[in-house]
Amino acid sequence: MSEFLPDLGIVTQIIVVVAAFSVLIFVHELGHYLAARLTGVRVERFFIGFDIFGLAIKKEYRGTVYGIGILPLGGYCALAGQNDDPRKERQTDAPDELQNKPLWARALVFGGGVIMNFVFGFLVLIAAYMYGIPFIPPVLGQLDPSGPAAIYGFQTGDRVLSVDGRRVTSFEEAAEAIALAGAGGELDVDIERTGPDGNREQMTIRVRGRASNMRGNLNSIGADPERSRIVAGVVDDPLFGELLVGKLGVGDEILAVDGVEIPLNRGEMIEELVAGRPGQTAELTVRGRDGQIRTFQAPLETFGEWDLGLRIAIQTVRVTPGGPAAQAELRAGDLVVAYQLPGDAEPSRFASTREFLSVVASAALHPITIDLNRRGDVLTVTATPEVAAVDALYDIEADTLLGVTGTMEGEQGFLIASVLPGSPLAGTAQPGDYIEKLNGEPLPAGKSIREAVEDAASVAVRLFVKRDDPEGEILVAGHREVPDANLTLRLSPRVSTEYRRPMIGVENTAGPITTVVPGSFADTVLGGSERLAGSRLAVLQYSPDLGTTTLRFLFPEGSPYGGGLKTFVVETPEEIRRDPAAAGLASRLPVMLRTAEEVIPMSFVPAVAAAGRKWVDLSLMVYRVLHKLVVRTLPLDAVGGPIQLFRIIKIADDRGFAYFLYILALISVNLGVCNLLPFPVLDGGHLVFLLLEWLMGRPPPLAVRETAQWIGLVCLLFLMLTVTGYDLLHLFRGTG
Repeated sequence: MSEFLPDLGIVTQIIVVVAAFSVLIFVHELGHYLAARLTGVRVERFFIGFDIFGLAIKKEYRGTVYGIGILPLGGYCALAGQNDDPRKERQTDAPDELQNKPLWARALVFGGGVIMNFVFGFLVLIAAYMYGIPFIPPVLGQLDPSGPAAIYGFQTGDRVLSVDGRRVTSFEEAAEAIALAGAGGELDVDIERTGPDGNREQMTIRVRGRASNMRGNLNSIGADPERSRIVAGVVDDPLFGELLVGKLGVGDEILAVDGVEIPLNRGEMIEELVAGRPGQTAELTVRGRDGQIRTFQAPLETFGEWDLGLRIAIQTVRVTPGGPAAQAELRAGDLVVAYQLPGDAEPSRFASTREFLSVVASAALHPITIDLNRRGDVLTVTATPEVAAVDALYDIEADTLLGVTGTMEGEQGFLIASVLPGSPLAGTAQPGDYIEKLNGEPLPAGKSIREAVEDAASVAVRLFVKRDDPEGEILVAGHREVPDANLTLRLSPRVSTEYRRPMIGVENTAGPITTVVPGSFADTVLGGSERLAGSRLAVLQYSPDLGTTTLRFLFPEGSPYGGGLKTFVVETPEEIRRDPAAAGLASRLPVMLRTAEEVIPMSFVPAVAAAGRKWVDLSLMVYRVLHKLVVRTLPLDAVGGPIQLFRIIKIADDRGFAYFLYILALISVNLGVCNLLPFPVLDGGHLVFLLLEWLMGRPPPLAVRETAQWIGLVCLLFLMLTVTGYDLLHLFRGTG
């Protein structure tokens, strides 16, 4: 919470945000005021805040009315002879009116606010660097195993040096540069890595990002920053709260786990040390906020799901256009209740979404026979396609699942140009060989070698689907091997070039329970199919000692248990308690850790140099973002409005005084740059009119200025309403 005010919750946050906005507005209007005084233009009114109902505090001094309005979200500097509406401009022969001043003087007055925003931002940046801005080092922490960073060969501990040639000094800068590439954009990332011998080496990895699930679906590579060993929060659960009260809290520092020391910025080690111990405790050595060091046993939170005997439907949330699922005519909202692989005697139902993903993966990349033509001699070999191991010097997009690159040569087949070491055809195929046939069939015309290999190596899965179709438009005749399915679809998984694993092109979630295995835990303890079918398992939670399991089901109206949520607290079976890891359970410490941060205060001269570099970068950032918006690399909902600014300032205040100054400088510079945009209602628009007056030798016609003002005003209002609407949308969705 705020370093400047007592913690009053949302009241404090609002006060801090309003104060920050008021300072920025005052600085901008002060720029116009000082420029007017310097050029001899009379200032009629100088207000911070809006004068609502005449309740502002006012004072006239030397012909200028100064005031503080009761609505502190704006301000203005009214100059003699100026009016934003060209029809209402009043001009006399008075020498102190704005319109009677020379062009250079009017340009200085209109640009004064922008100049002051730039100067203020630069000075505040110097102060922030001297105080010591907390920044997140550009070092990769935990990687999403299926994310681009892991797939393209990044490792935990890699330090990012630059992104597409742009030098980065913090994780925020690296993430920002990656985001601006647009969802799915390719980037060259320069990293520094510690090798096995302890030496540091530098390398460049070209990576294709993917859309994140946060605001604007911005580009991401699936890497988090390093975590510190400082506690940011404790799981909000009475089971753990009572056991940890007085022992572990926000701001405490975990020094060791079971005697193993945790380095300052290696909080990930804590997760590694406790991962395989569900139902147990861990000995923590903690330095509290009071500086005292204490050691105690902390409970571990168990997570995961063992086979309860429930068989569920997989509900498709979204179907990717053009993917195998879409081609098989699977639709959003369908319930996949069972599957059948070639060779299976009968269909099988799903125990979890994890099993669904496993089935999809197992249906792709089976062994195939390959006919190689080597200067007239035909060699027949067997190989299993695979997702290629990543090499920093290898073009991952050229991978064909056989680890070869080359070109399609029509009826001759695929001409191999190179073979990736360690790939399926390494040691067998050579550059100059032709791949003629796969599984005895010539390569299909019009397809890439990758598509041909996928066709040859994938098997068709039968999915048994329940579709509620009141209009009776089911296109494929139903098969009755599964009683509650009215549709059977066949599809072959494809290896996603983005996620590098077999997929069918759907987003899915666990759907309703369709049946219960006879004699299972769910049958004997929870009531079996008659009571559970049609419900959804909403919560699965374990007590710290694994003695009990809490299950919460959402029942439909009319079920034997009645509609709504019902909670069961049951004894965990002995075989699960005896070997929880074998049952698929894992553990973690019930805390959240702060992101690793570094604070390096600077002396005056280095602070000025650092502030200058950052000032230039911030000034250009607005134009980089605008360019990305125009070329549609970034969607409009990536831009934040007033609610997003509120959130940013609030987060900055939480991270300390220096970071608050940094964000204040960032917004000040952005405000200055945005005011230079050539919208007629902004300072930049006024400067454009002055430029036209200089070029034409006279002011533009009144009709032109009036039309431009209205167009600019409508565009600006539309933009403000749009970004505010997106703000509200992301607020309700929780996407940042």
